[in-house]
Amino acid sequence: MASSKKLIYMVDWTKIRKDFPALERRINGRPVVYLDSACMALKPRQVIDAMNEYYEMYPACAGRSIHRFGEEASNAYSAARGKFAKFLNAAQEEECIWTRNATESLNIVASSVKLPKGSKIITTSLEHHSGSLPFVERAKRDGLEIEIVKAQMDGTFDIEDWKCAIDNNTSLVSVVHSSNVTGTVSSMKDIVEIAHDRGALVMCDDAQYAPHHPLDVQEMDVDFSCISVHKMCGPTGMGVLYGKMEHLESMNMALYGGDTVSDVKFEDGQILPEYLPPPEKFEAGLQNYAGAIGAGAAAEYLQAIGMHEIEKHERSLLKVALKRLLDMEHVHILGTDNINIKTGLVTFSVDTVPSAHDVATFLNDEFNVMVRSGWHCVGPFHYQMGIDPKKGTARASFYLYNNLDDVKAFLDGLETLIEASA
Repeated sequence: MASSKKLIYMVDWTKIRKDFPALERRINGRPVVYLDSACMALKPRQVIDAMNEYYEMYPACAGRSIHRFGEEASNAYSAARGKFAKFLNAAQEEECIWTRNATESLNIVASSVKLPKGSKIITTSLEHHSGSLPFVERAKRDGLEIEIVKAQMDGTFDIEDWKCAIDNNTSLVSVVHSSNVTGTVSSMKDIVEIAHDRGALVMCDDAQYAPHHPLDVQEMDVDFSCISVHKMCGPTGMGVLYGKMEHLESMNMALYGGDTVSDVKFEDGQILPEYLPPPEKFEAGLQNYAGAIGAGAAAEYLQAIGMHEIEKHERSLLKVALKRLLDMEHVHILGTDNINIKTGLVTFSVDTVPSAHDVATFLNDEFNVMVRSGWHCVGPFHYQMGIDPKKGTARASFYLYNNLDDVKAFLDGLETLIEASA
């Protein structure tokens, strides 16, 4: 009789850490402690090798040339889109558009989606500047109303505020799924349901959410989602815009030119183009084929580990970090300390140190600990919290390749700084 016990799959995080060449470096004889993944994730060999294979073995144009190199490039480029569609659980591959970054994805939606005259756009005080400014400017351009939903002091949102803000005149909502400054995760399903009930579309900024949590765009029922591939172990200069096909088909084009057309006629002295449907509609000109291939490899790499496993691993590190940080004098955490509604990052200030840059410099120079400092492109929330943007805040962010030794080095370094500055 077969055993009824379930087999438990255990991720070997030590082995995974060895996939990242940058972590093999030693600086002044000590290991690198990289805690800035919310800005830029390190790259595993699997992604680097996939991109190098393109450059070394078939460095040609995809979708244009019919020779062997062109065919191999086309196949790899197409396969990469399929891998990303699977990562997001998109209904079809064509709903995934390659862009340069999440900022470009957000701008495409903000500038190209058709909105009724006199309607309202809603965004929040917690957005990355790329998640708010394109929509602020669209409202200015077309004379639309814009309303800002304020985040609460702990970086969460009150669902009642959304119910009040989203009315029948609202056409578009742009909201961050997981904040890059507080780490808090928004209740997207609730926000989407309210918006759809009142006829509004939802643009979800998943730049910080997608690398760290399972993301199912169909289950979430969001209209648009944007991804920064460089934050999820992929190459720089690559982003993804997901959109429901019905919306992508109805949107205006963002760029015109090569690869966007099925035919361009010349009749009666006029040039008459016939444009292709999505995704080609939004991918004008020669593309970053190596980047797309690397993006597909990154999506495949993370899925092989398991997004639920990555989420649990990060939160286990965050739990240890928060426990000691909350006991430290002079340290003030920005946002909630509830790990169940946070991505694996913590943003903080030290009141005995002149600025967050001084915190980051000390940790880097004395402990090889790399953290981010500044206002993290979220100026409105810093102002809302009464934090001088010039002083800024420091942010330590954890990812799948970090371990408890990294957390300890960060905390020990911070305690040393506090002792020296108090």
